[in-house]
Amino acid sequence: MWIRRDVQVAQAVFEKISLSQFGRSPARLQAFLQAAIDTRAARETDTLSVYIPNPFHGGDWMRARLGSRRPLASVVLKAGQGEALLADLERFFDSRERYAQLGIPWRRGYLLYGPPGTGKTSLVTALASELHLNVCTLSLASPIVTDEKIHTLLASVPQRSLLLIEDVDAFFRERDAAHAQVKLSFSGFLNALDGVATQEGTVLFMTTNHVERLDPALIRAGRIDERVELGYADEEQLRRLYRKFHDDAAAAEAFAREKAGQNLAPAAVQGELMRRFGATPP
Repeated sequence: MWIRRDVQVAQAVFEKISLSQFGRSPARLQAFLQAAIDTRAARETDTLSVYIPNPFHGGDWMRARLGSRRPLASVVLKAGQGEALLADLERFFDSRERYAQLGIPWRRGYLLYGPPGTGKTSLVTALASELHLNVCTLSLASPIVTDEKIHTLLASVPQRSLLLIEDVDAFFRERDAAHAQVKLSFSGFLNALDGVATQEGTVLFMTTNHVERLDPALIRAGRIDERVELGYADEEQLRRLYRKFHDDAAAAEAFAREKAGQNLAPAAVQGELMRRFGATPP
């Protein structure tokens, strides 16, 4: 068996690997390739693939990094919020035939809104981890995201992926581009969300710190199916956050009573507890 590697370097690097062997039976090559695939899959079982638009080919996606999978329990939300979203996603992925019977596109959209530091991005990562999905992050300010390219991007989202558009309020002001970096029109964005090219099975998450700034057309039913508010930490969250760092029920209760009503984002509470206890449990 021998290997040939061809590399072409231009704006991007294109690589082709060819495997050859003496004989007419492909069985040995097939077994070799399957072993390579199985080894790669085993190595990535506990990792999360994050994709971004390919800067050299604006119509497809490239893997930007591998991250560690994050359990849903690690994101301290208000009681039942994460579990409800996970159950909703599971029902969606099991309901393709029902959508077809009703003649409704098999897609689902979520809006997560609330102040900074309330766990919006962390929640999307945790949901993807629980369901063994990829995450595709799309910035509407990217110079390659134009009216022409966004249709192709949405049509080529890798299967079993969540599409994440963060801070969606930051790109448009009254349907005009918020700044010169945005090459995408508001109507082009809406058309792409509704377009027939959008893949069946697509799950879209949009996040915003300012839901009041969003145009109603963007978050109407059919584009956004569920709106979830992630707000400041309530007493139950404060207790659970404290016990995440130091499992002392009485101290957690006192901490929650002290901090309740101070409009603290969970990220700020976590930062304070990190400074107090560090990353190693006492």
